[in-house]
Amino acid sequence: MKKPIRIESDKKGYIGRECPVCEKYFKIKFGTGLRGVTDCYCPYCNHRDSQDKFGTKQQIEHLKSVAHNKATGVTLKDQKKSEDVTRSNQLISIGVTLKGQATPIVYYSEQDLEQKVICNQCALEYAIYEIFSYCPNCGIHNSKQIVFANYELILKILALSANAKDDIKAKLIENALEDVVSIFDEFGREHCLSTHTKISFQNISSAQAKILADFEVDISSGLTFNEWDFVVDQFQKKHLLTHKSGIIDDDFVRKTGKPASWVGKRISITEDDIRKLISYLLVIADNLFRIVPLG
Repeated sequence: MKKPIRIESDKKGYIGRECPVCEKYFKIKFGTGLRGVTDCYCPYCNHRDSQDKFGTKQQIEHLKSVAHNKATGVTLKDQKKSEDVTRSNQLISIGVTLKGQATPIVYYSEQDLEQKVICNQCALEYAIYEIFSYCPNCGIHNSKQIVFANYELILKILALSANAKDDIKAKLIENALEDVVSIFDEFGREHCLSTHTKISFQNISSAQAKILADFEVDISSGLTFNEWDFVVDQFQKKHLLTHKSGIIDDDFVRKTGKPASWVGKRISITEDDIRKLISYLLVIADNLFRIVPLG
């Protein structure tokens, strides 16, 4: 006997998936994305296989328990029908009564994943642990899409801070700078891993030199000298915020060419600086895709 068993989605319409290779968990919303696609890509390791290979361990245990429940339930029902009472005479009777219940069903709930993504390429809605990933439906990498989305969010936060008190606004701007640089560093690292090359973008000047030497691609292409110099300065300011409480040191002066008299002073960052930095980093992101497109 064959009977299909439905896997229920969570309250938001997502169904859990698990890669058969790396065994990492993610969720997708069936009904979104490309129609008629039967294969699935792991958003983490990009392994491709048929959808039925991506069932989670919990789903498989649930399906087995449902099958056992149905089978044992049918068996008990058939045996109940065979219950009978046999009488040999008026004084003695023998009764047969069956006791028992069907195998219980094992229930589960899908995990909650905060990072929700809608693929720009195929419109699949999916959820993952990490920020950057491959689309489970079309296999396209979402790195640039995530960078755009995060930068748009930062700009919205800056806009909301326009009427905040000066000290609060200054802190929000400093946080924005740290976030902008960290997001780009993660994007750059992720993109370069596709070439089996590990490159840190915390020091963007060093990253530029290595990429130029290894791939003959200048990531500052499209920016003027002053614009690139501005990007380098902002990355160094982020380093000071993270490690020196924003106080200028000799290393900052050496790497940016700023006057030695700045040592000991606190860095200055404006909202306009953040907006300019984001616009320049999007140019650099496009240049990175000249190395090797992801997906």
